[in-house]
Amino acid sequence: MKSFDEVYEQYADMLFKIAFMYFGNTADSEDAVQEVFISYFRHSSPFKSETHEKAWLIRATQNRCRNMLKSPSRRACALENLSLAQEEPDRELHLDTLGKVVALPSSYKTVILLYYYYGCSVAEIAQTLKISQSAVKMRLKRGRALLKKELEGYENV
Repeated sequence: MKSFDEVYEQYADMLFKIAFMYFGNTADSEDAVQEVFISYFRHSSPFKSETHEKAWLIRATQNRCRNMLKSPSRRACALENLSLAQEEPDRELHLDTLGKVVALPSSYKTVILLYYYYGCSVAEIAQTLKISQSAVKMRLKRGRALLKKELEGYENV
């Protein structure tokens, strides 16, 4: 069984990036991840596997972000501070694409983030989100269609 520190080191960056996709700013993203790890620390029952633990952390992060966004005092910020885009050759396209991903409905945003940014398989996403693989594929298809429509002005999209 891994220690809390090991789990934090393994997943903190990924959870932060997931939260950042919801908020677009560092402060809210850090708050969400901190709350998730507090819940993780208090979680009393052991996880069945590392995959189950990872899925729990991702779902907890998504749920925490959604709850925080429901608060009227929260607002999304601009994407200029997004560190994911620093090494992209076409920074403008990358930032526009991320902006469009952030603006997608939550169900599409989540599967696109997990599939394209974290390399999760359709089966892993289905297991994590507790939906069927066909539902994941459909959300990916619809999310890509929405993104393609939004990014029509760019070549090779």
